[in-house]
Formats: sequence, C-alpha cells, structure tokens
Amino acid sequence: MAPTVFGNVLLGPTAEDLDDKRATESTGDAIALLREKGRRILPRLIEEEVTAVYAGLRAATGQEDYRIKEYPDRRYVAVGGIRSTGLTASMAIAAHVTALLARTGIDLGAPRELAPLTMPSLGERAERPYADAALIARDPAYGTVVCHCERVTAGEIRDALHCVLPARSAEGLARRTRAGNGRCQGFSCGAGLRALIEGARS
Repeated sequence: MAPTVFGNVLLGPTAEDLDDKRATESTGDAIALLREKGRRILPRLIEEEVTAVYAGLRAATGQEDYRIKEYPDRRYVAVGGIRSTGLTASMAIAAHVTALLARTGIDLGAPRELAPLTMPSLGERAERPYADAALIARDPAYGTVVCHCERVTAGEIRDALHCVLPARSAEGLARRTRAGNGRCQGFSCGAGLRALIEGARS
C-alpha cells in the first residue's frame, strides 16, 4: 500500500505466472487478497470505494536474465524478457543494443544532441493549470476542465496532443495527463477526449 503523486492510494500489485499473453483480466480472488492484506495496514481505508482496478502483463521468459540477441545476417537485434529492472537498466541496455547494431554492419551515423524535452508534472505537488489564474488569463484553455474527476484542462490535452512526443490515443492521453483515469473512468469525458484526439489528427 502506497500513496501516489496523484493524491490517491495504490493497493497492490499482485503477481502471477501465466502462459497466456492475452490474460490481462483482473480476478475476484486477487482483489480479495489485496483487500485482506490492506485491511491489516489501514482498516478504515479498505471500506472506501475502489476507483479503478488495473491489470497487465510484464515481459518475462523462462530465464531470469534479459533476452538480448543479435542476428548479424538480418542486421537485427532482438530485445525481450525485460522485467521491472529494465526501467533502471534502460540506458545501459540502449548502449549495449547500439553497440550490437553497429556490429551487425548498420551505419548508426554520428551522435547528435536530442531536442530538449520537458514533460508536465502529473502530480498534485505543484499548482495545477486549472487553479493557475495567471496561466488561464494568458490562455483560457487552461481554465476549461474536460476531465472533471482528475481536473484535466483542454490546454493540457492540447499540449499533450501537439508536443514533441504527442499522445495518439485515449490511452496515451491518460498516461500523459490522467484524463479518463478518475472515478468515472472516462464515462463523462470519454466522448470529448476522443473528439479532441480526432481533431488533432485531422
């Protein structure tokens, strides 16, 4: 059980070894187990309504180590089985894979500086756009709330759809802004979000 930067509390996760890569459903048994464990830590919290249940798959193989293999004849490097530690190891993995690609004969070109990339803060630790009067005065879109559960504004969604690494779907917007991730799970704002995404594509 842990607090998140969004101001809510996360209970979990569980972990099960599965053979079916399509098995992404949540189960009643797993939720019951989490509630039982959580009740020992914060008994009163467990009586609160659950906002959302998330489930997914982590990359794993029969081996504990990463599966990184080069195929020189195909000028190809396969990278798989990257478990949770891959987040910490990502830069080292990238350097290793780059060296392998060069070894296959691919001309990687000269190193170059990437364009500066600043991602907005998703948490509640700083003033959010919907509450920033000066920002709204400069751009009223930041005063137009689209997702009321998470208080995400039209300005934030516009920025996410047109930034250096733009969101391309409702799922992408949710990861970038938390739009649709609140108590109603997109029931109220889903149609509006999809319309904004389609508008950005056209």
